Amino acid sequence: MRARRRTLSPPPLSLAAAATDDDCHERLCPSLTCFPPLSSFTLGKSLVQTHGHTFSRLTMDWVERSRLNLVEVISNLRGGRIENHRRRKNLCISDRDSNSYLPVTGSPIYCKSDALDQSITETGLALTWEGQNGFEELRRYIKQGGDFCKDLSSILQERSEVETQYAKSLSKLSGKLLKASKDSVGSVNQAWQRAGTQMEVQSEVHRAFATALSEEVVKPLRQLVETQHRIRKSVESAVDKTGKSLAEWRSAESKSKKQSFMCARENEKLQDAMLDVRLGRSGSTHHLHHIQNQKTVSEKESVKLESKRRKAEEAVKKADVEYYTFCIRAERARLEWETAVIRGSHCFQALEEERLQHLKDLASCYLQHLTEMGPKLVQSVERLSEPVQICDVARDIQTVVSIKGTGQPIPEQLLPDFYAEHITLAMNRDRRRQALVKLLQLIRQDLDRERRGKQGVENLARALQQTPTFGAEDSQQNVTEKLHHMRSMLTYLEAARYKVQSALAELDGRSRGSHPLASHIQVTRDRQGLQQSVLKVPPWVRKESLDLLAGDSPDWTDRGAADGNSVQPDSDFDEFSSQGSEKDYQSSMLTFPVISECGESNGSGAGRCKVLYEYSANLYDELNLSPGDVINIHDKQADGWWLGELNGIVGIFPATYVEEIK
Repeated sequence: MRARRRTLSPPPLSLAAAATDDDCHERLCPSLTCFPPLSSFTLGKSLVQTHGHTFSRLTMDWVERSRLNLVEVISNLRGGRIENHRRRKNLCISDRDSNSYLPVTGSPIYCKSDALDQSITETGLALTWEGQNGFEELRRYIKQGGDFCKDLSSILQERSEVETQYAKSLSKLSGKLLKASKDSVGSVNQAWQRAGTQMEVQSEVHRAFATALSEEVVKPLRQLVETQHRIRKSVESAVDKTGKSLAEWRSAESKSKKQSFMCARENEKLQDAMLDVRLGRSGSTHHLHHIQNQKTVSEKESVKLESKRRKAEEAVKKADVEYYTFCIRAERARLEWETAVIRGSHCFQALEEERLQHLKDLASCYLQHLTEMGPKLVQSVERLSEPVQICDVARDIQTVVSIKGTGQPIPEQLLPDFYAEHITLAMNRDRRRQALVKLLQLIRQDLDRERRGKQGVENLARALQQTPTFGAEDSQQNVTEKLHHMRSMLTYLEAARYKVQSALAELDGRSRGSHPLASHIQVTRDRQGLQQSVLKVPPWVRKESLDLLAGDSPDWTDRGAADGNSVQPDSDFDEFSSQGSEKDYQSSMLTFPVISECGESNGSGAGRCKVLYEYSANLYDELNLSPGDVINIHDKQADGWWLGELNGIVGIFPATYVEEIK
């Protein structure tokens, strides 16, 4: 169906700029869209120990600007291939933001270390902290860990400075260390608590130990704190950016909704006024002389009022389409924000795991120097060795999950509420019905597009799963995220279709049909006092609901009575099409080949029936009937439309045209 192009007000500048920058980055340099690795501490330590020289500031700045994987940099430095990294970097770095560590859209955040990825999969910490509340809790926990590392580095540095007066100040440092680690949990933190206790008995330490403590423990720990602080700020900035984008789209959605309702009210006033004028012109014929004097004035007023009425109708159509488009874009912004939160949670988990691993390594280093100090400290060292040796990072992560995990959140999807849906609001019955039918057709178009796109993505996902070498790891992650977005959009559009369809059924005096999503739609009031429908589908229910809707069954409740006359869309529907929705849809979709799949019907379900009258199909999913045909019945609907199979073709047909065979 041809759709007129309509012009909407442009989105906020920050939203358009964000989308342009991210698209440009992903197009020009897709290999650098992953989040940079977190092992800057390991890089510095490896360069000092392995190569015997300091990593220059110029090279470090280059690594930070290009955001290369630091583990790869180390291996390339050892192999003498640093120039190859510089050449590859020059191809892409000119178009990327040197201060952005985390892209908002388009690529997953992960570290290319196989051991780290395996540990993330086993612990599942990020999955436990999805959602806004969980992300804020995780952010506070990560900040608490960073503060603990800062306190720990300060404590160890102070100990190295007062080593000559160790006997006097060790007790004070022990108390500070215990205080700094008292709020932390896990075996690694317990090891440091034991270290603070053992400081009381370590009253004789020489200068060499102080120097080793400063160079091999304090400095790497501070480098770790600084590196993780920069990465944490980048992650928080990315999440805040998507949150701001979502807030801007929500604001635009609210404004367009208000404008839509205002236009609808104004249209109703003009429609009623025009009706009064038409009725007045056909009234009594008394006082003909007086009527002839006012005839010219009445004709002018009637023409002017008719012009206003037409403009009001156009304004209502434009406002409704604009409001619906903003609803769709706001939902996509919410999905981007949700993805940023999930990615940030995974990144924070990697940060926390790296921090605990480094704390464990530093504790082992601390233990080693104590052991070398001689037999005088053997007894105290043995007391400290046990908690250090039993440090278990994986168990600590599980402990944190059990204590501070918030569980999997339930997403809230704000469904569009149109003026025509509310039966209590003043509106002409015929215009209300026309508006609902047009809105229903508009939503169905988007549903069909989303279903076709989802089929292509699912086929590609199956191909990637069956052939692991078909796509890279980032491609598989992109397919998974895109499939999640499409499922969420299908749920969103299906719920919106059910709302409009229920309103249409109520207008026609029919009962509302059942729907898997009906029990998850909550109706509230926004700040303007307007009705707002919120869809809350738990993740464990969302897949079941989608499975029920995956069959793409016909919309029984809005087809009409089973009398052989199907409801056809209005001829002026092209004036009410989803402006720009096809372009927005194609820009957000991945281009995948659609692989057709064929299935066989079971042949018999609810019995058989014989055709009594001839019937020609009006819609694509209906059967052509001829007298004497025998149909295998698959399903019977309460509205009189049955689903059956005739000559190998499955479709629907009116029950009044057939006679069931006993």
